[in-house]
Amino acid sequence: MDQVLIDRLREVGSAGRATALTGEPTRESGGTSFSEIIGGLVAETNQKQVQAESAAAGLARGEVDMMDAVVSLNEADLSLRMIMQIRDRALEAYQSILQSI
Repeated sequence: MDQVLIDRLREVGSAGRATALTGEPTRESGGTSFSEIIGGLVAETNQKQVQAESAAAGLARGEVDMMDAVVSLNEADLSLRMIMQIRDRALEAYQSILQSI
C-alpha cells in the first residue's frame, strides 16, 4: 500500500511541476493537490471497508465464498493501516516543524 501512495505522489510531482507564486499547483498544468490525493485515498479506504463489511455479511449468509471474504477483509485492513501510517507520519512532520520554530 505504501507503493500506491509513492506512485501517486510521483504522478503528482511529474504532472504538477509548474506552480504559482503561492506554491500551489496551477490548474492549467493538471496538477493534483496533496489534499485531493489524501481525500481520494480516504475514499478508497472507505469503499474497501464497506465492501469488506458486505463480504463478511454475505459470508455469514452463505452467499459469498470464504476466500473472497478473506481477500476483501485483508484489502480493507491494509488500506486502513496505510491511511493510519500516513496520518502518523503527517503528525510527526507537523510536530517536527513546531519544534523547529
